[in-house]
Amino acid sequence: MTSYVTGDIFVRSPPQQTLEAWAPLWDCVSILFQFQNSDVADGDEELPEWRIYWVARLALLRTVGHVLAKVDAKTSSKHADAIDELWKGFQADRAGSTIFWDFIERERNNLLKTYSFGARLEWDEGGCAYVEFDEGLDAFQLFREAVYWWRHHLMALEREVAPPV
Repeated sequence: MTSYVTGDIFVRSPPQQTLEAWAPLWDCVSILFQFQNSDVADGDEELPEWRIYWVARLALLRTVGHVLAKVDAKTSSKHADAIDELWKGFQADRAGSTIFWDFIERERNNLLKTYSFGARLEWDEGGCAYVEFDEGLDAFQLFREAVYWWRHHLMALEREVAPPV
């Protein structure tokens, strides 16, 4: 899987942000920042707060794509074409966009359509909580990768739809 985690997402702001899809992405960045800077892993086994935050995380990640398709694509024909090509690229190269298909889309569908969780709270030998995703993957790291992945694609779209200088 290609890593899109480059630059500090908390201090590096893209120079151009005309797309409405940035709004849910910045909410994802806020969640990422809060979690990375908290003293608590993500809740505890007795209190289900981690599940609420998990639903919010995945809903917001998927919202980025919905806003692109439903709002930003209506901005202009140039936007519509660029966003359509982006989605066609995701469809054509599922292996290259596995973070979308195997994580964002799948987990969002699990949560919002059947309220089943691919992520679950686990405990290490030291008693620290962590959230594991299917096949033993670190759920928080997948969320982090997905946030950077969306940022990469939004920045590329901004360059593509920018008016000529």
